[in-house]
Amino acid sequence: MTIQTTSPEKALAEVRKEIDALDDALHDLLMKRTELVVEVAEAKARAASAAGEGSFIAFRPAREAQVLRRLAERHRGRLPVRVLFRLWREIIAAMTRIQGPFRVDVFGGQSGSALGFWDLARSYYGSSTPMELHDNARDVLRRIGQDRSAIGILPEPGSYAAGDWWVALAPGARVVARLPFIDVAESDDDTRALVVAQADFEPTGDDTSLLAISAAESLSDTRVVALVKAVGLEGRRIADAKLSDGTAKHIYLLSLPLHIAEDDERLAALETGPVTEARLIGGYSNPLRRATDGE
Repeated sequence: MTIQTTSPEKALAEVRKEIDALDDALHDLLMKRTELVVEVAEAKARAASAAGEGSFIAFRPAREAQVLRRLAERHRGRLPVRVLFRLWREIIAAMTRIQGPFRVDVFGGQSGSALGFWDLARSYYGSSTPMELHDNARDVLRRIGQDRSAIGILPEPGSYAAGDWWVALAPGARVVARLPFIDVAESDDDTRALVVAQADFEPTGDDTSLLAISAAESLSDTRVVALVKAVGLEGRRIADAKLSDGTAKHIYLLSLPLHIAEDDERLAALETGPVTEARLIGGYSNPLRRATDGE
């Protein structure tokens, strides 16, 4: 009886052949996914036309968060989740651009944080998506207000010197996402940003809402939290600002650990006593938190 053995070179060739087959399968699936996205875009365009709207917003941050969460739940093996997310973020960004115009305006500031925000934008919105860096947060907000296809990357309030941009958020624009979408405890990168767009803040089942309340007087943290709790909400103050346009006005930004709709009756109930206005400025799907990512 003859015993045949496989040489290391032949075994390696077989593995490479299998990898090539997998690459072909992945490529076929990507092309099929693109065809389906084109069908979705055509359906959205028909619906927008029937509703008398000239265009539709392809950017759907809630749907994107749900896709990434589902992938993270089923993920196995040594490929880091951050790498998996980077791959899918590239795919999602490309598919968004296939559906219609899409651009990103990034706050850079003057404090040397520009590279961090720019890297976040590229990691989450694609290597070929049109992007522009701005020194001023108000310029980012202005661009978003003028272009429905634009999204803005802005510093997380309470963490950066330019984090008071939220007081100038125009009607129609709102916070819709937070970056990064995965927090790894062992990471030494602490850059955090919020995404602002003319898109809906939709629920995903695990969300944070951002609420701005205005008052004619200065309020302590304890008082602000108590006022919110009195109408049945739990919140944490993360930033504040003082405006003066004839009458001094104090504005407080709170994070609430749930999704709140803009027509929630509790917001109207807040507008009493010292509170002159309670305005939901959007929110975001809560990021995944990991102690380690396997790297």
